[in-house]
Amino acid sequence: MKNVLLIDSGSGGINILKECVRQVPNCNYLMFCDNKNLPYGTKTVSQLQAVTLENLASITKFFDFDIVILACNTLTCTCLEKCREVYPDKIFIGTVPAVKPALERFSTQDILVLATPVTIKHNKLINKHPDLVLKSMPTLATEIDAHLDELELLQPLLLQSLQPFRPKAIVLGCTHYTSVSYLLQMQFPHAEIFDSREGVAKRLLHFVGQEEKSYQVQIIVTENPSLLPRFWNYYLSQ
Repeated sequence: MKNVLLIDSGSGGINILKECVRQVPNCNYLMFCDNKNLPYGTKTVSQLQAVTLENLASITKFFDFDIVILACNTLTCTCLEKCREVYPDKIFIGTVPAVKPALERFSTQDILVLATPVTIKHNKLINKHPDLVLKSMPTLATEIDAHLDELELLQPLLLQSLQPFRPKAIVLGCTHYTSVSYLLQMQFPHAEIFDSREGVAKRLLHFVGQEEKSYQVQIIVTENPSLLPRFWNYYLSQ
């Protein structure tokens, strides 16, 4: 059984975790929610790389991971290559905004990409298509973690922030945002919503393959362990 580590700044990676367990139910999963450094999406590249490498070094002391999923778009576009360089014997899987499948069905000007400032700045696929409609949401991940058991309270924030837009497709460029996809669907009932969960899980399946179904799930929350029951309940509710 492969040991699979997922890293995110908070609850967003749980959305990736749930899909991985659904598609690849034969791994030992550890979800590392780095609440201590929330949010990732406003930090510098050097800060993110330092935090990520420090976390990996600490985790190796108690969890011998075979595969690491950077369950965060921001970490992927800033730290993936650095992690592979430092840990060449480990498999690293990134999470990227689902721009490519959205482009297969919609024109760039009809696609709204919601992401953190760092992802918008550093994601290569976003930068390759300058006609995409971009909206930076620097506080949304923090708000989602704070309201994880009452997400409907975020609807006024979404209505106010996204009122000017009329997208035919919405790309969720942060794993946290999947948690409010149902609110976005209510606001934009005719828009198709794309996220990264299925793509990451399929990538993991490529490395693990089909084995006997048997898995374990653990969740760690840094700095504020009182969040663990809320995060665990959110995992179980999905």
